[in-house]
Amino acid sequence: MSEVNLNRFLADRIRKAGEGLTAAIEKMPDEKIAWHPKTSEGEGRDALDQALECAYLNEWVAEGYRTQISPQIDWEDYKVQCDKRRNKADCVRWLHSSTNSLADAVESFPAAKLGETCRDTVHNIDTTWANFAIDLFYWNTVYHEGQVNYIQVLYGDLS
Repeated sequence: MSEVNLNRFLADRIRKAGEGLTAAIEKMPDEKIAWHPKTSEGEGRDALDQALECAYLNEWVAEGYRTQISPQIDWEDYKVQCDKRRNKADCVRWLHSSTNSLADAVESFPAAKLGETCRDTVHNIDTTWANFAIDLFYWNTVYHEGQVNYIQVLYGDLS
């Protein structure tokens, strides 16, 4: 049995999750990409909004892995960056590039530091660099792929 390289494993999982979400977004017709499902509380989040969130967060934290410093989240910047890419083509490009940027940064992160504590400023908790990659970035992307797939079912795409 060969040895598992944890950095490469984490990076591969992030890439795979990003590919899944990107494929789900690419599949959606342009007229449905910003469709809001109805909920008991009003309108739910559209698929584009969810993919933009993942693109932003991936790009944002990639810098943290590159510098080895927990980044501070700037929700005003989040809104500005997402609003200027609020169309399918820009979103897909950004999601692809930011996912690869994060995966590359995680893969090149010093393996000896993966267990060190860092700050998740999105949830305002302490975690480790390895957990941060899985608990927020991998999980968040997979979660939103599921949400996008469910939105597709809600508007009638059963393929």
